[in-house]
Amino acid sequence: MIAGIALLTACEGSIGGLGGSGSSGNPRGAQEAFVCQSPGTVSVGSSPVRRLTNVEYDNTVRDLFGGDIPALPEQPSDAVLTGSFENDALSLGPSDVRIARYEAAAFSLGEHAVSSAAARARLLPCGAGDAECSRDFVESFGRRAFRRPLSDEELNRWTGFFEEQEASIDFDAAVQLTVAAMLQTPQFLYRLENDGTPSGADHLELSAYELANRLSYFLWESMPDDELLAAAESGELDSDAGLEAQARRMLADERSRDAVRNFHRQWLYVDRVMGEDKVPEMFPMWSEQARDSAREETLRFVEHQYFNGGTVGDLFTSNVAFVDPIMAEIYGVPAPAAAWEQVELDPTERGGLLSRIAFLAGNAHDANGSPPLRGVYVMERVLCEPRPSPPANADVSVPEADPNQGPMTNRELFEQRVAPSSCQGCHVRIDGFGFGFENYDAAGLFREQDNGLAVDASGYAYGIGNDAPYVGAVELQQLLGESDVVRDCVAKQWLTYSVGRPLETSDACQLEGIQEEFQNDGGDLFELLTTIVTRPEFRLRSGAEE
Repeated sequence: MIAGIALLTACEGSIGGLGGSGSSGNPRGAQEAFVCQSPGTVSVGSSPVRRLTNVEYDNTVRDLFGGDIPALPEQPSDAVLTGSFENDALSLGPSDVRIARYEAAAFSLGEHAVSSAAARARLLPCGAGDAECSRDFVESFGRRAFRRPLSDEELNRWTGFFEEQEASIDFDAAVQLTVAAMLQTPQFLYRLENDGTPSGADHLELSAYELANRLSYFLWESMPDDELLAAAESGELDSDAGLEAQARRMLADERSRDAVRNFHRQWLYVDRVMGEDKVPEMFPMWSEQARDSAREETLRFVEHQYFNGGTVGDLFTSNVAFVDPIMAEIYGVPAPAAAWEQVELDPTERGGLLSRIAFLAGNAHDANGSPPLRGVYVMERVLCEPRPSPPANADVSVPEADPNQGPMTNRELFEQRVAPSSCQGCHVRIDGFGFGFENYDAAGLFREQDNGLAVDASGYAYGIGNDAPYVGAVELQQLLGESDVVRDCVAKQWLTYSVGRPLETSDACQLEGIQEEFQNDGGDLFELLTTIVTRPEFRLRSGAEE
């Protein structure tokens, strides 16, 4: 039986042979000047083959089987090689461990397909003894598993495999082994774009089913549902209006909220807080539960902004928060009656993403806040500036107070560290942002004194277009929320996520068009997503990989 599966999947292609980027002309790590030389032109960057990320795989299996699935083997973590996102094609190569676990998961799901009454009712349009059942099952399950109709050759080959297993064993075994085999093919495990029609000198227009897949994995991080597949089949996706209608339908689905959360989990390094321990004597409220609650609070805040008319400005200024009992205590608001409750934080102390515990505690040391970590975060994640490299001999340890000196604030310790050094050039900008968060300690708690001395949270925001002095994180975020540079960075991060690779020079005009429309929409976060999918480039792939 296993030998038969191996032969059949070999005919479909080897999952080990699909790890290449297909990229041309953009070495990873190289900085490119994103300047659109010909505004209004359509230019498409490389179109690498992408394996399903762990999140995409789990979501696809869930939606394929209707949510009723057994526990599956844990996959190795998706590495992030380029500092961008887990869906970057270069990070998604196969490994022996991963392939073995895909195999184990496939057989477990194959068994589930026949042992679960719910799965059986969902997947099997017929039963044993039905002469047409083998072909009907293969056609139905294959269409959903491969996210497109099977070709006549595929249908005949898979039907033949099914009938061989049924003849030699029984009907249930045929279902089980066919499911297991299909779930190990590149057609299931990868996002393949092999069709398309010429639509320019260097690009192809996606087929309707490929477009449906691209749309679904962008907005849902999962397979197309039956309605989207039907829209592809009917030609609805051929028009911009039809594509936008499907996109808006999908954005009204709960799955889009999970996708937005997952994007921000990666872009904003929200998981960083999960690895942060604090000195217990100084921060008795800090615990694994507190870390988890801080992470969840930030993601709920982001979700709220996207699906309640929020803008980039709101993302950095809104004092809306979502608290459970742990976060209520930390923020100093009444405990919620429910598990999570929407509240408003003191606007003089907190507003926007960068006054949340996940950011503040996740970019700090165990006893003190870290102006360099917080400042670099703003530059790298909010302004889309590359991380500045410190000199080889730079002292990056946590500065400690000299017992022979009088008391000093955390800010003074860091200022003293970089004052006489070659680090000053970079730290003018880094600390210009980082010192703005000195009102928050290592756990993100608000304070007006540090080591018995008044906190100085003044700074100067350089390089944001509306450069200005400020005092405190609330004022800093007001400047960031009004900045064209920040708004453009948000659009750039979303486009990077959409194409599944670092941006290339050939993406410059697409990026510029998205940024302009984003500006015209007032930085509306929800509308940004529809803007990306209705761009002409979303329908195209590079012809260079042919």
